Amino acid sequence: MTAALELPLDLPPAPIPLRLPGDWEITDDLLLQLSSLNEVWFFEADASGALLIAPGSTLRGSTRGVEFIAQLVLWSDTGIGGAVLGGRGLLRLPDGSRRIPRVAWISEERLTQIPLEDAERVWPVVPDFVVEIRPYHGQIDYLHEKMSVWMATGARLGWLLDPFKEQVHIYRADAEVEVLERPSELRDEGVLPGLSVDLERVWG
Repeated sequence: MTAALELPLDLPPAPIPLRLPGDWEITDDLLLQLSSLNEVWFFEADASGALLIAPGSTLRGSTRGVEFIAQLVLWSDTGIGGAVLGGRGLLRLPDGSRRIPRVAWISEERLTQIPLEDAERVWPVVPDFVVEIRPYHGQIDYLHEKMSVWMATGARLGWLLDPFKEQVHIYRADAEVEVLERPSELRDEGVLPGLSVDLERVWG
């Protein structure tokens, strides 16, 4: 029996990129297997084929994501539909990278593009809406880079939250990044009609 892996106190501020030999292929199935065998770590792959390894969230970081997910699910259940993702779901993007959104929403229109055989695998789809939340040990520059990947591959809206500076960075297609200072709520009628996210529960 192998010993359980304990997270070190000095967690890395950004995922560790692991370069692999050119004849090694990081497949969707391999990423899913790594995730199932090492549940305290997150495994992604960038467009170059490098494996990205990051630790899981702290308890407070996890509750922030859950707050967002809960509010999105209630909104989608009003008749909007689509799928709300959070935490560990791998998505395959058009640039070849595989990424895990902290929180995301995929519209019914985009869901219909997912082949039935991929329903229990890695979804080849870009979310309409993505939320990334800076973790306690997280590096904000990396999250800006990750959000840029989401937008460049087809996301319509992105919110990057920095709970330690109480800022929200708003990403929209073909627009400059907008920074809000401690907003109490967030809306976007263009992409998320009728949704109002209460951020007071997130700032805590």
